[in-house]
Amino acid sequence: MRPIWEIDRHFKCPVIGTCLSLQEVKRILKKTGTSIKHLNAYEIHRTVMEIMGNENKVSRKVDVYLKHKFGKELSEFASLDESEFEAAWKLYFEKGKISALLWIAASRSDLSARFLQQVFGDIHMVSHKNVNDACTQKEQLARQQDANRQLAEKIDKVRSLARKFKKERDALKSDLNDLRWAYETLKREKEQIQQKLSSSEEKTLVCDLRSENSTLEAMVKAHDQEIAGYTHKTELLEHEITKLVSHLERERMLNGELKNEVGKMLDQMASLNQCDEQCPAFDLCAKRILIVGGITKLEAYYRELIEERGGVFEYHDGYMNGGKHSLEGRVKRSDVILCPVNCNSHNACLSVKKLCQKHKKPVQMLAGASLSAISQALIEIIGTN
Repeated sequence: MRPIWEIDRHFKCPVIGTCLSLQEVKRILKKTGTSIKHLNAYEIHRTVMEIMGNENKVSRKVDVYLKHKFGKELSEFASLDESEFEAAWKLYFEKGKISALLWIAASRSDLSARFLQQVFGDIHMVSHKNVNDACTQKEQLARQQDANRQLAEKIDKVRSLARKFKKERDALKSDLNDLRWAYETLKREKEQIQQKLSSSEEKTLVCDLRSENSTLEAMVKAHDQEIAGYTHKTELLEHEITKLVSHLERERMLNGELKNEVGKMLDQMASLNQCDEQCPAFDLCAKRILIVGGITKLEAYYRELIEERGGVFEYHDGYMNGGKHSLEGRVKRSDVILCPVNCNSHNACLSVKKLCQKHKKPVQMLAGASLSAISQALIEIIGTN
């Protein structure tokens, strides 16, 4: 087993990023007196990688720590022949338990270049998938947060309506009480008048009073029906508010879980996807790469992919409302053009093809606009350098 400082340079980065957590790296650096104050996760990873090139107190500490951490796996897999070890690698890779076997594969000197290339390729493609998955989850989180905000606004409006209906209901109840009091007063007065009246004139007056009383009774009945309607509406609104509040709580819980999952994915990305000048899929040789269309929200991530590999980033959103002049200028000054067909109009794709033929520019029409699709296209471009 080779010590960590003698491991092939292509494997050091994924071994450190995969086999050691950020907290474990921090503890090792602090114990060896290496200052990491005010450094972010990437800067800490870069610091330890710069030290791993030769034998020193940090690299010896890392080597001892890995042997202790994976002592059980070391005794189980270090002595397997290549075919047995390859079978074990495939099994544990499918399960997602690759840390120990990755370190052992990188440390063994008896494994073939073919198998080591397979291991490196598996790790490299996992890092691309993790980037795409993390971006997808961030988009889902942003959409969910927007939906929650709209739901909260709706709940506020419903609550405002509920308060308004309650005030109206209370006012109607007060009016109803007044009407009932007036009704009882008139009823008593009617009884008193009926006792005093005996002549026909008095009977006529009684008829008028009875008619007025009937009118008042009809008004009271109408108000009772109106109050019943408002009461029913209020009950429905209160039920809807209860449902909305319950739904909001569930959405907040899901948001918390999704946020935690995105955080874990981003931490994993920070440790797995550190590609430097030693990586064979790194250098674009300062080529100007134009991306036409794609997912506008991912523009910053497109730029990062290209500029980290030594390329110059150029972007056009694919909208042709202003004509071809703006697009043609970008095509003329670019070295390679990438055009995702699933995030572009037919007119935009046709214009890109014609302009690239006109100015003799290489173009790749991509089936998708994901970061993994763009990254794969960049790897193909680098391969032609």
